[in-house]
Amino acid sequence: MKEEQIIEAARKLFHQFGFKKVSMDEIAKEAGVTKRTIYMYFKNKEELLKFFIMEEIRNMKNIIEEVEKKDIGYFDVINEAIYKLLKYVKETHFLSVISKEAKNLNNPIIVQNLKLIDEQIKNYIKEKLINAKEKGYIYYDDIEITAFLIYKMYIALILEWDDESKKIDEQMIAKNITNILKNGLRKEVR
Repeated sequence: MKEEQIIEAARKLFHQFGFKKVSMDEIAKEAGVTKRTIYMYFKNKEELLKFFIMEEIRNMKNIIEEVEKKDIGYFDVINEAIYKLLKYVKETHFLSVISKEAKNLNNPIIVQNLKLIDEQIKNYIKEKLINAKEKGYIYYDDIEITAFLIYKMYIALILEWDDESKKIDEQMIAKNITNILKNGLRKEVR
């Protein structure tokens, strides 16, 4: 019960103010516990952040696994998974808040924790690419480069797209990424 109070208080404060600006005293006050109680569950603020990072990874994996259970085609799975992930990230705001803080403050703790997410996602993409190639759905020369490109497209559109003149929604992003993966960029000459 107290651990849940601490987690929810930290979640609220991190979302509201960012990681760096929130102290353990403020988390304790928001949770209605003593700072000593927090340290019974989390040895420091960085461990709390890591908890949220791992939670994000689990939530994203669960979203993808739910989509993969559906009886739909390979590229439809990709499209729906990307769409749902984009929507999730947009609704929770956690990754964008933490990413901006890491970029603006050059906070090594946040940067290191964000690398955990990067690696987890890239490894997941690699696993899916290997599986798709084995089944004959796709072809690529280098799995590392292909996984990296897919990941960077996704991250850039989630965190960096801010062109007010061209509003895009999650479905448009998912469709574009899927079309690039499915069809490439070259127009077939007939």
